[in-house]
Amino acid sequence: MALPSQTLAAIQAAGAAIFAADAALKESVQSYAELVKVAMLENPFNMGNDSLFDDWKTVARLSRAVTQVEAEFQKIYAAASDLSVGAGAPVLAMPTLTAPQLNDGSDLAMVQEVDATDAVIKKSPQTPLPVNAAKVLSHLLKILNPNNFVKINRAAIAVEIGMPKGSIGASLSKLIHTGHMVEGSIGTYKLGVPKAGR
Repeated sequence: MALPSQTLAAIQAAGAAIFAADAALKESVQSYAELVKVAMLENPFNMGNDSLFDDWKTVARLSRAVTQVEAEFQKIYAAASDLSVGAGAPVLAMPTLTAPQLNDGSDLAMVQEVDATDAVIKKSPQTPLPVNAAKVLSHLLKILNPNNFVKINRAAIAVEIGMPKGSIGASLSKLIHTGHMVEGSIGTYKLGVPKAGR
């Protein structure tokens, strides 16, 4: 059974909210870092510097936690997306096989030796990507290459291709999972080799 579109939309909206919270917290971490730096330069022995430093560490921990939540949410959205795309395919019944019957009481003939031949390995066909992932990949093919990691801005991509920011992260996770892309350090990617059957 496919997930209702409202459920997928709710997951997507929650992902967008987490993305926004992650961006806001990263800005706050940077702001606190600047405050700590200024406070230490003005008076390194001020007793208030300790609490300011503690606040900075707390905000940094919150930012790291929300980043982890965002990564998990991307996996949730990708799984829900796959469930919605893959649902509805009918399950075919396997035919029942019966054991061969001997007509007489004679022994079975021995199997003759078979000469080895060159085997031809068939690649399994590529499963088409979900619509959003295909749209993101089409755009990133103009930016990325298979040799070097390139930093990309998810918000800018969302604006350029007219897609919600929350969908960009889920699409990137899908493309990494299928091998179309390889993730480097935070926010950097390069083109990969799609896995067979993905």
